[in-house]
Amino acid sequence: MTRGPEVLQELGRTLSRTRHVLEVQPASDVVARPGASDFAWEATGSQPTVALRSSRRALPSGWVWLELILRREGETEEAPLLFVTGATSAEVIRLPPPTHGLLRALVHLPAQVDALRLGVASRPLRFSVERVSVWEVGHAEASLRLALPMLTRLASDPERLTRAARKWWGVLRTQGPEGVVRTLREKSRGERPLESYEEWVRQYDTLDDTDRAAIRRRLEGLSLQPLISVVMPTYETPASLLREALDSVRQQLYPNWELCIADDASRSPDVKAVLAEYAAKDARIRYVVRPENGHISAASNSALALVRGEFIALLDHDDLLPEHALYRVVEELNAHPDADVLYSDEDKLDTQGRRFDPYFKPDWNLELFRAQNLISHLGVYRTSLVREVGGFRTGVEGSQDYDLALRVVERVPASHIRHIPLVLYHWRAIPGSTALSLGEKDYATRAARRALTEHYARVGDGRIQHAPSESGKLHASVYPLPEPRPLVSLIVSSRAGVRTRALHDSLARSTWSPFELIEVEGAGQDSARLNAAAARAQGTVWVWLQDSVEILTPDWLEPLVARALVEDVGAVGARLFAPDDTLHHGGLLLGVGGAVASSHAGLARGQGGYVERGSVQQEFSAVSAACLVMRRAVFEAVGGFDAERFPSAYNDVDLCLRLRERGYRVLWTPVATLRQHDTSVGVFPQEAAALRARWPAWFQDDPFYNPNLTLERGDHGLAWPPRVKRPWRS
Repeated sequence: MTRGPEVLQELGRTLSRTRHVLEVQPASDVVARPGASDFAWEATGSQPTVALRSSRRALPSGWVWLELILRREGETEEAPLLFVTGATSAEVIRLPPPTHGLLRALVHLPAQVDALRLGVASRPLRFSVERVSVWEVGHAEASLRLALPMLTRLASDPERLTRAARKWWGVLRTQGPEGVVRTLREKSRGERPLESYEEWVRQYDTLDDTDRAAIRRRLEGLSLQPLISVVMPTYETPASLLREALDSVRQQLYPNWELCIADDASRSPDVKAVLAEYAAKDARIRYVVRPENGHISAASNSALALVRGEFIALLDHDDLLPEHALYRVVEELNAHPDADVLYSDEDKLDTQGRRFDPYFKPDWNLELFRAQNLISHLGVYRTSLVREVGGFRTGVEGSQDYDLALRVVERVPASHIRHIPLVLYHWRAIPGSTALSLGEKDYATRAARRALTEHYARVGDGRIQHAPSESGKLHASVYPLPEPRPLVSLIVSSRAGVRTRALHDSLARSTWSPFELIEVEGAGQDSARLNAAAARAQGTVWVWLQDSVEILTPDWLEPLVARALVEDVGAVGARLFAPDDTLHHGGLLLGVGGAVASSHAGLARGQGGYVERGSVQQEFSAVSAACLVMRRAVFEAVGGFDAERFPSAYNDVDLCLRLRERGYRVLWTPVATLRQHDTSVGVFPQEAAALRARWPAWFQDDPFYNPNLTLERGDHGLAWPPRVKRPWRS
């Protein structure tokens, strides 16, 4: 409940509308142009910023209304960035592009602002920034300013309004009013999860004639140009949607394709008429009509029988391929001719043809694939492998693509599975489609569970078991434990010893036996002391724990040890919640926040996060040593913590990267849940620089974090601009 002084403070902000006039000074990659009549500043690098300073008073905080004049040389609609440095944090706010030079934005600033910088562009150019003013506003005015424009736009579109209302109601129901406020703040930072993707698509994922011409020139120089067979089963497809799907294939910039269609005995004559029409005007389109309905697996196999290409691409009968989809697949095959499976990012289409809800995926991630169909759309397979595994299986309809992917992946090395970080598939979301909700087709979920159970029987002799994920929507893996159980060494690093008592109390309730406890007083993250403690350990599995951790469930150790005992697993991390029940450690992302950040930090307990990735098993480049489990032999093989380069910080990240360098996987599991009472984060610029210098490729492109996602935070928001390489523009 808001208290009296807070109410008065808000009323004062609303009535007074205090104005701050800010001065503009060069900050980075910017030089002045004295005497210039057009643009007062010139950007000399790729990250030009100017400082916004107040000479009379402290910089404002809370909700503020920002206005300024920004003029930039040449035509550019690139969104400017506001860099905010607070007393304990730093953040980046994406501002809207100026309209005729005028930029207006409502933003939320932290409680204490030490510095403001304006990022004007991402390339050298001449520009001017003038008349910068900031007005303080209250919560009520801020809420109205944020909500009214959105409601006005949505009012004329009932379908879009319904979808937005459902999302906002979900935020209110699961996170309460605080969640709504938090979402509004995210909106003010430029994430705008309900609407921003349309603008992002317009700026960064829309081809123009220049792009098309460049792609055609690029194709002329590619030596490998295989025939790609697009496999499409149809059944009672509305004629208009079928035409759109067929047209999306015919409009491909890559010409060496064939479209293989099998109609599953549709009763509607329109389907056969449309197929006959398109086959007559394009010889690359071939189809068969099945004499009786056999469901989607049988129909897909009938289409597969028509295939003559070296690779097949799967397309549903009402979905769309963007015009550069097959070109980009062929580009990847030229760079990696041994690829057997390729998959791309994807998004959805509403009934008006608008794109929404993108899934920007990580590179190949076996553990995540076993939780959800990571390949899905667009999925491309070497034809010989699909035929080798017997094509599509009956009995798993609804998850027949997932079942196929599981059986193919079992036969190829991870290096032969390639991810293309571009949206190359538009999945139509219509009533009854799993594009709308994972619960739309319960039979599909049951089929996926059967496919996974049989997958585990093939690859793990039945020892690995399937279980539903925490939300029940996806999947989890239950790994076996040997008998007798191995001795586990719990190596606890303590700074002050205060929290160790709570850790001891919670460890006493642990169901694991046998274990030994080795305490390292005053170690913190001291690499040398941790290595010395490891030398005393007798167990075959070692668990690194910080003294600020509290065990929440008695069987926390079983799933961690079971995963650590898998031969190709180097390390396993647990899910750590902060004292306020928000996620503190959900796996580590490299390059985020300038160094390393937790995935989904701050996510409310019970929430799944981005495509449920905050609550399912998966691989990461690194996990935190606040709770880190690994086999003794693996730790000794890589030489332990690097006490010379990383004496007190980032030693866990460096250790994990050395494991990955040797071919080990690093896992994070939400099944083991702990609470970390000390969530303070120190600043170690020297060791952060050493980490980036030692692992530059990993920091430039973390394989488990998509380059279309932001590096400013670990919440999987959109990157403005994305870091994706587009070969036709190089």
